[in-house]
Amino acid sequence: MRPASSTRSSASLRRLGATAMLLLASPPTSRAADDGPAPPPPAEVLEAGRELFTRSWMPGDPRSRAGDGLGPVFNAQACVDCHDRGGVGGAGLSARNIEIASASGGAPGGAPGFFYAMNMNFAAGRFEYRFGPPPSGRAGREPDPADRARLEAIHPGFREASGVVLHRFGVDPEYASWRAGVPGRHGLVSVRISRRNPTPLFGVGRIDAIPDEAIEGAARRSSRARSTRGRVSRLPDGRVGRFGWKGQTATLEEFIRSAAAGELGLEVPGHSQAVDPRLPGIGAPGPDLDQADVGALTAFVRSLPGPVSDPDADDNRAELVEAGAETFRSLGCASCHVPDLGGVEGLYSDLLLHDMGPRLVDTGSYVAFGARPTAPAAVPVAEGSPASEHEWRTPPLWGLRDSGPYLHDGRAATISEAILLHDGQGLAASRRFSRLSGRRLEQLEAFLMSLAAPSEQEARPLFAIDP
Repeated sequence: MRPASSTRSSASLRRLGATAMLLLASPPTSRAADDGPAPPPPAEVLEAGRELFTRSWMPGDPRSRAGDGLGPVFNAQACVDCHDRGGVGGAGLSARNIEIASASGGAPGGAPGFFYAMNMNFAAGRFEYRFGPPPSGRAGREPDPADRARLEAIHPGFREASGVVLHRFGVDPEYASWRAGVPGRHGLVSVRISRRNPTPLFGVGRIDAIPDEAIEGAARRSSRARSTRGRVSRLPDGRVGRFGWKGQTATLEEFIRSAAAGELGLEVPGHSQAVDPRLPGIGAPGPDLDQADVGALTAFVRSLPGPVSDPDADDNRAELVEAGAETFRSLGCASCHVPDLGGVEGLYSDLLLHDMGPRLVDTGSYVAFGARPTAPAAVPVAEGSPASEHEWRTPPLWGLRDSGPYLHDGRAATISEAILLHDGQGLAASRRFSRLSGRRLEQLEAFLMSLAAPSEQEARPLFAIDP
């Protein structure tokens, strides 16, 4: 357990309050193309934000404003616990995956929990063979009222959604034994576990500033290519989603509030903490963070530098990287992993949703029980179009070298594994990759290895399978 960082005096933090709150004042509901860059926050605000990001919280933490500190359920004790690959703010190891319990109906005599899919291409077209329901349970029936009541007794989060975060830890020692009984078969319904790997946060401030029009323009350009057509993740209130594996979050500030409440169990302004499912009526006695704290934490994450292209390459290495970039384009990877978007260079993402096929199917929307916005819901201005079980937001590739493991659940130890698991709209590029010569593979590796985190970390081969 990481020792707690030294706590700032209350007087000093109060002096930061007005400045940090100004950073959150009147957040835009959409980003216009002519929005100018925001002025950089004062150094003391960033320092306060860094202290919050790296702080290891405890139950009843003295740093809490008036709440209960860590928990009552949580996935980590500090933001940096899940975001440290390549430096403070990076990705997370698979041991830090978020676990999601998903409920689905079943049928007598079925094969719950087992799914097999095989794709074959013949001259006349594509053949797909499937056995069993897909992992999300999409092929199963919806639970009937009796099954739903049973699921709600298993986890009350199933009242709100068919997928709910199953927090790894609870402040109460008995939480662990209760948690162990959630997955599995329960009558004619089943509960399975899927996972989400923590994403790197380097450069997210620049992603947050990309105009909506740029993402919508990428969707229009994408529509010309039927095989890799992507679409905008549109939230119920009409805003563009750009953060999260499913593009389910519109702004960086919302991402910060949701993570603090859902992953650490902190009560924050505008967002309630995650609740112990066994005690659904018990909430926090008060806020753990105030508006100034949220402002400072958001400002720090916004300030994280963007990943870089390796600046130390010699002439021979530079030639390999350039040739690898051309190979990347020739494979068709750049159709979705577009190099530049909305004035952000080297992003390698269109931030659109793409159908990645049955091998990567997983649960769609999910909730962290109790962790919800406390402000009144915005009046919908457009019909939302959340990601389906087959759809994923194109992950930015900048910083790729230092952000493994790969794919939404961290199942791929190397980037070659991740590419070969591409299905659906990524299948053609995956097959071209599998046929590369040794020389072109070396070039592609040089290019992908040049996409590094903004801090020092020892590089390791991307195409070697870990022991």
